[in-house]
Amino acid sequence: MAYTTIKVTDEVKRKLIKLAGEIQAKKGEEISLNDVIELLIDFYENKRKIKKGLKMNDFDGLIIEMDTDSSEKVDEVVYGKSTS
Repeated sequence: MAYTTIKVTDEVKRKLIKLAGEIQAKKGEEISLNDVIELLIDFYENKRKIKKGLKMNDFDGLIIEMDTDSSEKVDEVVYGKSTS
């Protein structure tokens, strides 16, 4: 695995080290600053996916499985609420 040097401010380095310490305490295993940066990138990417929202083709499988004349079921599945 190849490594490179990145420049960060002392404040950012301090925060990365603090996060590494917190994660290490929870996991009980040694965490490198590289691991912390990877976790932050994964967190950002996952948040971005959630914020993108759903497109109509995301519902294709759901629509096929559902009863097309059941608007109550649609509300329950899509919005998480029951109309009864």
